[in-house]
Amino acid sequence: MRLISKCVVLALLAVVLLTMTAAAEIGTGVVDADSLRMRSEPSTDAATVTYLLQDTQVSVQQELDDWFQVSCGEYSGYVAAEFLRFTPSESDTASTAVSVVSQSASGEAGSFAVITGMGVNLRPTASVEEEPLALLDRGEAVTLLAAGEEWCQVNYGGQTGYVNADYINLNGLVSELGRVTGDCVNVRDIPSTDGGIVTKIYAGSSVDLLSRMEGWYQVSCGDGSVGYVCDEYLREVMPGEASSIGEDIVAKAREFLGTRYSYGGSSPKGFDCSGFTMYVFGQFGYSLPHSATSQWNNSGEYVERGDLQAGDLVLFCDPSRSNGKACSHVGIYIGDGDFIHASSSRSGGVIISSINDGYYNTYYKGAKRVG
Repeated sequence: MRLISKCVVLALLAVVLLTMTAAAEIGTGVVDADSLRMRSEPSTDAATVTYLLQDTQVSVQQELDDWFQVSCGEYSGYVAAEFLRFTPSESDTASTAVSVVSQSASGEAGSFAVITGMGVNLRPTASVEEEPLALLDRGEAVTLLAAGEEWCQVNYGGQTGYVNADYINLNGLVSELGRVTGDCVNVRDIPSTDGGIVTKIYAGSSVDLLSRMEGWYQVSCGDGSVGYVCDEYLREVMPGEASSIGEDIVAKAREFLGTRYSYGGSSPKGFDCSGFTMYVFGQFGYSLPHSATSQWNNSGEYVERGDLQAGDLVLFCDPSRSNGKACSHVGIYIGDGDFIHASSSRSGGVIISSINDGYYNTYYKGAKRVG
């Protein structure tokens, strides 16, 4: 099934329009700045349409005094002339249909596309009759050279060829869902650590993925804000993966049954409750804070008790032990009402208990889904 998001469909429509109106183009341009604002009007006071990264190629429709009117993918607007390397169209090629969506000057991936199928053929021409040049696996990045209804021209490892459009995602994504892996992650207004902070998101939070470029994801957050997140702190989640990773988390947690309790401990030499969950989730790339209350406040998404799944954090609050904080204890749900945790009780260490019995039923606070 074709995995192309709404924004990619818009991009393809834009390509069609560009092809139909190529005669109106006066040339092409290449961005000569780390991050260049495309504006709605030829003015620094105009609203920002999007940001274009270094070496992004655009189609130029009009040259003004200090501005170019340009289009790139689904976006159209104006950019400052001083930050664009402009190449006029030659007269004998002015009417040639150009369907380049996004390409760096060097031909290497800047904004890239991603293969979504397993064992996808890279062919020398847009035909299944040709012997493949290479076999591409799901998740591999390619440079998009041109997009069509049935075939996309790409560059992969220095080879130029064609891939069936059913098995490529033009916005650089394999999935449209992302999960935050960093403890507290900044969402920025441009794809750069120099960008302003739009909002903050926390480990285990879900975001909608809009596009991917080198080193960054463009995301839409739960509060409606849109911005950019460094790809070191985000992972794409495939459909159906959430339940499987929960089982993997439980399996990893079980490896430490019997490990001694150690106040402040966060290693197999000894755990306290939040140190245990922090360590286990860390093995899967998630950075949780070392505090039950912080994990409650800043990690994952709230889960109703009746919707618990293996791998969810379960949290408790005993007022006599919480010192006024939101939570006093945390563990990992393993199913059938049981959870695994590092207990400071007399039996001590990493053990399995039931959330439905006695003490834990009384002080159950809630659950968070991180994986």
